[in-house]
Amino acid sequence: MGELFRLESDSEKGCTVRVLNSILATLALTASTWALSLTAIPRQHVLNLPMRSDKALSGSAFLKKIENYSPAKRENAIVREILRGNVPAFMRQLAPVETRMASGPYKGQIVRFWTLPDYLAVGSDQDYIRVPLNLYSIEKLSAKLDLSLPTRKMVDEIYEAATVKLKPLPVPVSAAVASTGNIIKHHSMVQNQLTALNAARPGIIVAGHKKDVVQSRRLAKRPHSIAIYGWHRLNAKPIQPLSTVHSADYADYSHGIRLVSNEMQIGGQNVDLRDVLSQRGMASVVSDEGTVPQHNYIAATLASRQTLASHP
Repeated sequence: MGELFRLESDSEKGCTVRVLNSILATLALTASTWALSLTAIPRQHVLNLPMRSDKALSGSAFLKKIENYSPAKRENAIVREILRGNVPAFMRQLAPVETRMASGPYKGQIVRFWTLPDYLAVGSDQDYIRVPLNLYSIEKLSAKLDLSLPTRKMVDEIYEAATVKLKPLPVPVSAAVASTGNIIKHHSMVQNQLTALNAARPGIIVAGHKKDVVQSRRLAKRPHSIAIYGWHRLNAKPIQPLSTVHSADYADYSHGIRLVSNEMQIGGQNVDLRDVLSQRGMASVVSDEGTVPQHNYIAATLASRQTLASHP
């Protein structure tokens, strides 16, 4: 009987804690998998957009058309054009990014998520232009397409996985930093880089040429701001540390919008990115900031459950 009640050693206590953490992580993963089944997320990792019309404007023609629009009018025009399906064909297929967890409750597990291969663009495969957007426009598109912004950690992993890594090329500083003209100019600079490297192959992951708009827990304290990070140099060090200096309605030529699928995998199991980011035991898989609030997703999920409950 005395053996049953002996005191645990420090090493045994540590082992017990690790086992409990592993059990809790497994339970969290199971709950997230169940939540994924309720959301009916498509598994083909293709942008849910209409086919591009034969009458759609090329990227350069569209940007020329909106060149003198106000920032707000430009935002609305870009969102409408994207939702009409005027995006390059190569942008429609999301590309996988895989990493193996080196620590934590999922140590040794393969984590897989899917991302746009390049930054969001308007136009055709032959004539497209990458377009920045403010946070309000991004949220509108994300809701329509069932996608999310990446975290800082995911941006680093996308850069690491990129087939083509470009050297950052800033446009000279001026008062016109957010102008449509600068968007066009910077796109041309990037395309010249790709041409010089003979690397303009549609569908491969390209990185290093823009700052990323990201989701961050810092926005909980600055809810009317936009979070940006990245623009990695060739040594993999970002020019832009995580920042929430700009207001949510700001966008300039250096910003890139690279959305990711809400469906991801941990150890081969399908989970929802938003669930993962909401749970303390799981968030470290995709976040180096801890949990990241998912207010819109939680509100929508609760509303959906209330609707189901009222219609048995």
